[in-house]
Amino acid sequence: MQALKYRLREDGMLQGGHPDEIVDAVSTAPLFSDIDRPEVAEVLRAFDEQSFNAGHQITLEGLRGSDFYVIAHGRATVLVDGRRVARLGPGDFFGEVAVLGDGTRSATVAAETPLRCLVLSNNKLEDELVRHPRLGVNMLREVVSRFRELSAWPARTVRVVDR
Repeated sequence: MQALKYRLREDGMLQGGHPDEIVDAVSTAPLFSDIDRPEVAEVLRAFDEQSFNAGHQITLEGLRGSDFYVIAHGRATVLVDGRRVARLGPGDFFGEVAVLGDGTRSATVAAETPLRCLVLSNNKLEDELVRHPRLGVNMLREVVSRFRELSAWPARTVRVVDR
């Protein structure tokens, strides 16, 4: 395998791609299934890197957001109505519902451990899905799988208090 060539730009960001360790951390994830490593590296060139401390809330349910995230290292918890519905790790993604939908976050995602993410900012996800159709198919499969998982949960109990 050929290593990606990269340099630091004046603003401190990587130019020309991400280090091999980042590409390797996500390339085997379902999101990148059936996409060869050089294309994964090409897709990831559109992403910036961002790190979060344990406990940091990256997205907040109900608020607007335009960033899409792929976890490179670390673990995160997904909360809906304050209830944990999923745990995420390397290669998992979040933020797609707000970016491709109405812009409203459907869940809070908080870092369980120090977290290193690849971030696609400013609603650029759709452009990447058009350029890399297999990425879109893989994302759709993962979103459907998540939907089925959540749909299988018992219905929430609502307590009505009469005043």
